[in-house]
Amino acid sequence: MKNKKIELKDVKIMAEDYDSHFAKFLAQTPKRIAAFKKRVIKEYNETKDLQIFLEHLKVIAIAEKKTAMLSEKTKMKRPNIYRILSKNSNPSFTNLTAIAHNLGFDFVVKSIVKRPIV
Repeated sequence: MKNKKIELKDVKIMAEDYDSHFAKFLAQTPKRIAAFKKRVIKEYNETKDLQIFLEHLKVIAIAEKKTAMLSEKTKMKRPNIYRILSKNSNPSFTNLTAIAHNLGFDFVVKSIVKRPIV
């Protein structure tokens, strides 16, 4: 029996399936969602990886069944929300903050204090 080659479309389907299953796992209890949100905040603060943060927001939106609410509150169509919350998107700051805020996140801007060069 030959091994079947895995194509890019298959990988995308597997990733979407994983997000869906993980979201269902999180949705089983509010504590799981809360713990995941804390982990998302910690990970983003450590890595500053926007693409991973967006993927996590998508999982949270699915787990909390809030995609329809996001569409209504942000005045964006659901396919656009999914596109914005995909790994390779580059959302505007306005769209990102609107979605994040409606999922219970807030952005804080602070000054970076640079140390004097010795």
